[in-house]
Amino acid sequence: MFAIDFGLVLAQPFFLCSSILFAAGWFISFIATCVIGNAPMLWVDIFYNLFLLLGATLAVATNAVHNYRLVLLTFIAGSMTLLFNCIDITISIHNVFNASRYSAAAAGFIFQSFALIFWVVYFGAEEESLAKQTINGFTMPRGNSANDNTIVGPTTTIVSPQPQHHQINMNGQGQYGSPIPAQQQLQPGQPNYSSVVVTPTADYAYKARALYSYEANPEDNNELSFTKGEILEIVDNKGKWWQARKPDGTVGIAPSNYLQLI
Repeated sequence: MFAIDFGLVLAQPFFLCSSILFAAGWFISFIATCVIGNAPMLWVDIFYNLFLLLGATLAVATNAVHNYRLVLLTFIAGSMTLLFNCIDITISIHNVFNASRYSAAAAGFIFQSFALIFWVVYFGAEEESLAKQTINGFTMPRGNSANDNTIVGPTTTIVSPQPQHHQINMNGQGQYGSPIPAQQQLQPGQPNYSSVVVTPTADYAYKARALYSYEANPEDNNELSFTKGEILEIVDNKGKWWQARKPDGTVGIAPSNYLQLI
């Protein structure tokens, strides 16, 4: 059973703001529908969107978006259909007594529609897409690690691919090892190496969940191996390779398109 952590919702400003817009629109349309009374189609949309809001929030709060994103997108599509029907019904009523209640309901439905457009991008965009990377750029750090949780050794730079590169000895003595072959051929979808700086005094301000398993090159001690679903601590979320630390304290670099910030 997944643990519910609403701190994950607060750490996602894009989802949080769109959810507030959705909830505000839902509340307005709910009050207006209560005043209208006998409006079966409006009530169907009210309850449908209530469960959609709760389901989306729980998916984010349990860090299960990657498991339920397609389900959520399907329900969002259904909600958009209902919302457009309800908007058409409410804005077309002009000749009834106190038509303002219908106008209020229409405004609430329109707010929800705008929020769902944002959700389509949030839940539907792939991790490698510009839209998702932009959204992840707004993700807020969830606490810093202690100062003693750092890499022992000098600051080093690894640049690949090259015909060969040097393995960094990270035992605190700052010595370079012998040349080793370049990074083995990456699988389709894996990023190429970019310049990666391993900082000895780094604050691991982010956390990320592994979307896929990754097997490091056994000849390169700077890469990390990890399994799908494993939680890693991240120094910075920029670039194709991130400096990361596993729960057992192992430090190295990991491909960013295998990870999702949480």
